[in-house]
Amino acid sequence: MSEVLGNIILVGETGVGKSSIINMIAGTKLAPTSNGLAGCIFEHHSYILPVHGRNFKFFDTAGLNEGEKGTVECRVAVSKLYKLITSLDGDGGINLLMFCMRRPVITNAMHQNWKIFYEILCKKQVPTVLVVTGLENEENMDEWWWNNRVFFEDQDIHPDDTACITTIRGKTLWDGCRVFDDHYDKSQAKIPNLILNRVLLRPRSVNKINWFYEVIRSFFFFFQWTKIREAKEIKEIVDACGMSTEETARFREELAKF
Repeated sequence: MSEVLGNIILVGETGVGKSSIINMIAGTKLAPTSNGLAGCIFEHHSYILPVHGRNFKFFDTAGLNEGEKGTVECRVAVSKLYKLITSLDGDGGINLLMFCMRRPVITNAMHQNWKIFYEILCKKQVPTVLVVTGLENEENMDEWWWNNRVFFEDQDIHPDDTACITTIRGKTLWDGCRVFDDHYDKSQAKIPNLILNRVLLRPRSVNKINWFYEVIRSFFFFFQWTKIREAKEIKEIVDACGMSTEETARFREELAKF
């Protein structure tokens, strides 16, 4: 297998089409696409896929769904975040953040996911693109962004680039074609071009473990988590993360600082 050039994270609410985008890039059904497939924030599946001959590691990542912020369980989220960060290929930098949403509205969860992934996890230092799905009934899919751009600006959401697409082909017609074939084919061509136009080929090298602690400090404040003090809770996180003895000792030390 050719060298993996970097890490691309897809994030968005359940059912916005992240897995379908993975399948479009792969050119085959690789990721499950059930709209009922939900997961804890930071839970992910990874895939190594070629984009115009260059391999990248894609992370299909669960974000917050509507109304979930106050119910995020600290122990589970921390262990999922640890696994996500330590699963990043190479020196751990993120080359591109793909923020996925389904038209027509900006939900509160979407705004929170922007803060969690772009502002906190990526520290506003990673190129970020917005992929809007569900536009198969638009005559000109690209016009959707220009007609709705102001609503994103009002929410302080400023992607570096956008792709307005559909991830479905629709019903089969009498001639064997499918109703949204043209829109789908255009969408399938947009995604690789969007990636290569915006991907950061040389992200800054990071110490994954130090980065992990920087991020969870911010998340303790963002989610208003109570401090983890009980030995049982700490052991559950350590076991879920698969931390070494040395890392377990540091984890205890860092928690005492929060």
